[in-house]
Amino acid sequence: MKIATRSSKLALAQVHLLMDSLDDKNLDFEIKKLVTEGDKKSAEGQNLFDKAHFVEDIEDSLISKEADVAVHSLKDMSAIDRDGLEIFAAIAHPARNDVLIYRDGVNLKDISSIHIGTSSLRRKRQCKFFLGNENCTEIRGNIDTRLNKLHQGEFDAIILAQAGLNRLKISVGTTIPKEIMPPAATQGAIAIQSTTNKNNQYEKDLNNYLFSINDSKTYFEILAERSLLKTLDGSCRSPISASAYVLENDHLKLYGAIARLDGTKVVKSEITGLKKDAVLLGKNLGIEMISRANGEVIYK
Repeated sequence: MKIATRSSKLALAQVHLLMDSLDDKNLDFEIKKLVTEGDKKSAEGQNLFDKAHFVEDIEDSLISKEADVAVHSLKDMSAIDRDGLEIFAAIAHPARNDVLIYRDGVNLKDISSIHIGTSSLRRKRQCKFFLGNENCTEIRGNIDTRLNKLHQGEFDAIILAQAGLNRLKISVGTTIPKEIMPPAATQGAIAIQSTTNKNNQYEKDLNNYLFSINDSKTYFEILAERSLLKTLDGSCRSPISASAYVLENDHLKLYGAIARLDGTKVVKSEITGLKKDAVLLGKNLGIEMISRANGEVIYK
């Protein structure tokens, strides 16, 4: 099995989660490490680009048959599947929250004035709205690079996703309650992607392998979250939060929040229904939130 991925430590850690899940299938694995357009832009210090640039080169390798499957951080992906490609499995996201990591000596009682680094527009707007902090600026690079920038004094604190830290076995910082900083749609989930056109028995067997490791609970949750994101016409760079949770009796609850770009207004709502209707729940919640914003597109 040829697996396409970015070449970062976190991306490779996620590939090994896939390989461990398929350990009993007696498969041979080949990891194809790609430097994506997003990686190149980030290395050049560019900040304002669509995170789809982290995904497109990897998807190209699937379409060209250079790879059989691709492993992605799902939050980097578009809410709309590319033609000929599909997410066949989702690996659970046990940790969805964000984490605040701060330097020694920083007084969190002054959280409204400390210098916070993040690459996320959502987090910047939430810092302003929920924490009263307007000194939240751009930070780029992988997790190690960002931690080094923090320790070198470029920032008083930084915000990172807990899932990435956990997968790299890095234990630092304070978990931010989701009531204060609701997570991005699909944050922490890993997507296993492949082509929809299967031309031989190996490719058909591959689909069955992927279906066998799919975490169905996570899959329904991400269906709802991506549907909400699609309805709101948002992307990973929009200040939109979404969290779905499968409940007992085959029900699902979806929370959503959208923020004004200047951080002065947030619209929050939730919806509950049958998990089999996950896509419809996301669509209906999105329509309601747009209505509650009084027709004002506040997140673009």
